[in-house]
Amino acid sequence: MIPAALSGRTAAVPLELLFATWRPRFNADDQPIAQLQEGAITQLVELARDGNGDARRTLYAQLVDRVFRAVRGLVGSDADAEDVTQDAMLTVLTSLHKYAPRPGTGFAAWVITIALNTARRRFRRRRPELTSTGELPDTPDEVDDPADGLDRARRRRALLLALAELPERERVIVSLRYGAELNASDIAAALGIQPAATRKILERARTRLAERIDELLSPDRGRS
Repeated sequence: MIPAALSGRTAAVPLELLFATWRPRFNADDQPIAQLQEGAITQLVELARDGNGDARRTLYAQLVDRVFRAVRGLVGSDADAEDVTQDAMLTVLTSLHKYAPRPGTGFAAWVITIALNTARRRFRRRRPELTSTGELPDTPDEVDDPADGLDRARRRRALLLALAELPERERVIVSLRYGAELNASDIAAALGIQPAATRKILERARTRLAERIDELLSPDRGRS
């Protein structure tokens, strides 16, 4: 099989990988950590409630990137998403006494619900902005390899533009699935809808989003 890079065709990039490139700058120097199972998270929550500082720090490390990726496509800039992330995580860590586990729903769903509400309160009347010319919006990207950085920035911008073109509910559901890495049941719990409806909306939005991103990244885009 001829690699797409050599065939001249644009390879479809899995949405999981596109979202994974988003990390808040205040956490950018840390390596992504392995995600703990729900049982371990529950134990950390109990320890953190009792004032265990290490447990609080571990919960923060487990969730901060997922929160950022969940809200980045819903606000106007990296800085806005970082502010929402910090505010949401502060609320989470100071409100653990309010958390009550629900059957079939993970702790992350509760956290992401707080993040969504934080974003909505701060940017109720705003949505991600598109450039007037339809060009990909600028996003900061600091990496050692300029070529790799350029490619990563193009993909990130394409994802931002494609997300901004989706209706709000589809944009939120896609962000929760691929950014926060929630399953359909957790997304449904966070949004107050049925899991079956979540899956249906996600399937439709994922197809539209992937097609739009592939179009934006196509080497033939802009040629007459």
